[in-house]
Amino acid sequence: MIASSVENTLSEFIESARLSDLPEPARERLWLLLADMAAVCAAGRPAPASALAAGYAHAAHPGQEATLLYDGSRAGAVGAAFANGVLANVLDFDDGHRLTKGHPGAVVIPAALAVGQRVDATATELLEAIVVGYEIAIRAGIALHARDDSYHASGSWGSVGAAAVASRLLGLDRPATVTALGLAEYHAPIGHIMRSCADPQMTKDACAQGASVGVASALLAAGGFTAVRGEFLDADLDDLGSRWRLRELYIKPYPCCRWSQGAIHAALLAAGRELSPGEVADVRVRTFAAADGLAKEPPTTTEEAQYSLVWPVAEALSRGRFGVAEVLGPFDDPDVAAMAQRIRIVVDPELTAAFPARRLTAIEIELTSGERLNAGPLEAPGEPDDPGLPALVHAKAAAIADHAGRWDRDGTVAGLGADELLGLLLGVGSAGGHA
Repeated sequence: MIASSVENTLSEFIESARLSDLPEPARERLWLLLADMAAVCAAGRPAPASALAAGYAHAAHPGQEATLLYDGSRAGAVGAAFANGVLANVLDFDDGHRLTKGHPGAVVIPAALAVGQRVDATATELLEAIVVGYEIAIRAGIALHARDDSYHASGSWGSVGAAAVASRLLGLDRPATVTALGLAEYHAPIGHIMRSCADPQMTKDACAQGASVGVASALLAAGGFTAVRGEFLDADLDDLGSRWRLRELYIKPYPCCRWSQGAIHAALLAAGRELSPGEVADVRVRTFAAADGLAKEPPTTTEEAQYSLVWPVAEALSRGRFGVAEVLGPFDDPDVAAMAQRIRIVVDPELTAAFPARRLTAIEIELTSGERLNAGPLEAPGEPDDPGLPALVHAKAAAIADHAGRWDRDGTVAGLGADELLGLLLGVGSAGGHA
């Protein structure tokens, strides 16, 4: 079979992309994305799903190929990709992309760590594979949503990026790389994310399944397993290597769905302090239609809290914050519950029309005194063009900086433990971006 021009373009990029190809702004964004992922994974360790995923990895994919960031134990590469994919998205605190409406980093980085350790890659080889994964995953997500207007979970398209990562690190030839991408696309989870928004469970954004499918697909392709041609190959890939889509990623200030983050930020700005339920007569949150699909019942699990709009706003108003401690629970504070009863969601057609390119929310708080407090319409901090994005990442990373292990910049990654891998992700940009 003669390879098409798009297959050649895609394979050449996966095989040949280098850190030196990235302009300085793209390299700086990469360092921030890596540091953010380290902070997110460390923060997610207490969540129940993290332990369950690690247990599954040990049982279903035993081995010593790769480290689980949850506890430093080891498993086979496919299992490690799954467990670390759960951890990366377990608090919904990870990076995201507006047009894919999902989370490429939580699929791509776990796949890279697993296969990078399997082949004993250098830090530079690992980072270059992550760049490849981001660029392919984002384009695969945009292409999937263009082909099918269902709202697909991150694993549905991120699997293609994970397969690109694994193909790069395994050194697959071009036909095998194209096969790996086709396998990943064909075997990817069919995750309709709005189901998880309405009924939040540990299934979430299917990031873990996407990471493990991508790794497994590359390993199958390496052994000669064949696949149908991927539909992703019909996408426009002419800008590969010239437009760096990883610069389009946002960072989250709060551990919950991005759709509720503007409301949290607006609530904190409008109130300016902690409010007691007795002070508040009514809270009106004006937002876009998709956000209205988030769960509205009081949460009993961290997943329900993450996919709620009402509860995080109630926490923010009652406590003056919404962070990791609040999203992990318990969810039995009577003041927060009483505040939640005062919150109404109003769908605004203009804000709906701006979605998904912008996620705008406004809030109006009517106090029992008659005073009205307002903020918005606004977006949460951490948008791709937000000048405060680096400071946001540094604040998240500072929480784990003292606990991250040191890594040898001249060494390879196979033997690194969990804290050393987190240290690698935190530290690659600390010396001018040189791995």
